[in-house]
Amino acid sequence: ELLRRAGYAADRIEAGVALLAEPDVLEAFRIANRVMAAAARQRFGAMQGKDPASIPPPTWRPFQLAFLLMNLRGIAEPRHADREAVDLLFFPTGGVETEAYLGLSAFTLVLRRLRNPGIASAGLSVLMRYTLRLLTLDQLGRAATLICALALERQRDPDRLGAWPFEIGLWVGSAATPNRMGRKGDND
Repeated sequence: ELLRRAGYAADRIEAGVALLAEPDVLEAFRIANRVMAAAARQRFGAMQGKDPASIPPPTWRPFQLAFLLMNLRGIAEPRHADREAVDLLFFPTGGVETEAYLGLSAFTLVLRRLRNPGIASAGLSVLMRYTLRLLTLDQLGRAATLICALALERQRDPDRLGAWPFEIGLWVGSAATPNRMGRKGDND
């Protein structure tokens, strides 16, 4: 059974690699990798007190790249059977699994922009749920750094990535904080 499941995962990874032959998918994959690298450099630069440009280029760990490639077809083809699959990344905290799903999130956001120019690409694209409150701020910081990297990429090429900004929000439940819509500059 484990060999059958491994074969199924390998087939999905191979399908993801084959999908990179499509120009819009390849471009979204390239941009996602570029913004993930920028976000990682920013994060590690801040952690080490160094200029992010001095941080060496990050590399994917094999499980991260496998997860990303395994899920490309389900993201790129909304009617594909992979949309019914649920893939669980189960690693101890600190295993850098966050970057795997953030990489897939970046791919999703960019592909949506490339395929749907203008306001058609706006709206909710990715929903992340954190079940452990202690990790929420860390995960939000990583996601926000990615959104900032996407924003900078969009500013460099608004014709391809649209005039609408990439945005992020956080809802933590009404028992801990008030829940209402804010706006830029609203610190309350």
